Amino acid sequence: MSHASDSSLVLIGYGDIAARVARQLPGMAVCAFARRQPEAPQGHNATWRGVSFDLDRDLPTDLPPGSVWVYLAPPPTGGVVDARVARWLSAMAPGAEPAQVIYASTTGVYGDHQGGWVTEETPVNPAHDRGRRRVDAENQFLSWCAQRAIPCTVLRITGIYACDRLPLARIRAREPVVCLDESPWSNRIHADDLADIICLLIDRLHAGSPVQGIFNISDNAPRPMTELYLLTAAHFGLPPPPCLPLAEVLAQARPMAGEFLSESKRIDAQAIQRALNWRPRYPGLRHALIDCADVRAILSKIDN
Repeated sequence: MSHASDSSLVLIGYGDIAARVARQLPGMAVCAFARRQPEAPQGHNATWRGVSFDLDRDLPTDLPPGSVWVYLAPPPTGGVVDARVARWLSAMAPGAEPAQVIYASTTGVYGDHQGGWVTEETPVNPAHDRGRRRVDAENQFLSWCAQRAIPCTVLRITGIYACDRLPLARIRAREPVVCLDESPWSNRIHADDLADIICLLIDRLHAGSPVQGIFNISDNAPRPMTELYLLTAAHFGLPPPPCLPLAEVLAQARPMAGEFLSESKRIDAQAIQRALNWRPRYPGLRHALIDCADVRAILSKIDN
C-alpha cells in the first residue's frame, strides 16, 4: 500500500482500530478525538493533535479542512437517534468540510436472517434500538455528504477480533456457549484487515478515485459462533467451554450478548474486495490463531 499523506486524518473515537490505522500512516498528520487525550503511536512522525473530547457535550473546533474523517465512535446508549453524529455535523462551519467521510457502522443494521446470506442490497431491518441508532447515523452521514458532494463510505462491520481481542476470559471462566448444532452463524474481520481497508480507502482518495457507498466488511468466511470458542480454547490449551441449548444461553445472557445470539446471518463481503482489489491477510480464524504464538504472554494479560 502506498499510504499517501496528501491530507490530514481526523479520527473520531480513538480506540484499537484508530490506533492501528495511525500506525499504518506514520507520515500523515492526525487529529484524534477520544474521552482520554489520545497519544501518538510509536513510530508516528507527522503532526499529531490529541484532543480529550466528549461527543455528548463538546463541539469540535479548528478541524483541518479537506481532511479525511474516520468516524469510529459508538452511538449513545439509548434511543433510536445518534445524537453524537448530529452534534458533530452541526458544528461544521462552511470551509471546514472534509474531503471524505468513512463511517464505521455494523452489520447489526440487517437484523436476523436465520442463517441466510446478506449483501449490501439486503434491506436494513434492525431488531433493536442499537441497530436503529446505527441506521440513523449512516443516514445522517450519507445525507450530509450528498448535499456537499463529499465522498462517503459506510462500512458495515462484522465482529472484530485479533490475538488480544479473543474471548479468553470467558473461556477460562467456563462460561457456557451454545451447543454447536444450534449455534447461530457469525461473521468476523481481523482488526488488522479492517485497518488495511480504511488505509486503502484513504489511498484511493489521494489517488483521485475515492470509493464510496455502503460496504459489508468481513473475511467472507462465516462460521457457527461457537467455533470461535472451541478453536480458541484448543489453540491456547484450555478445556472447551461447556455447552447449553440456545434457549438456556439466551436466558442467561447479558442484553448485548443476547442481541448477537439472536441474529444469525452470513455476510457476503465480496463488494469491498472488488472495489479495492483487496484480500484479507487473515481469511479465517485458523489463519489468525497461527499468529497468536506467544500464548503465555497473552494468557498473562488476562490474569493481570
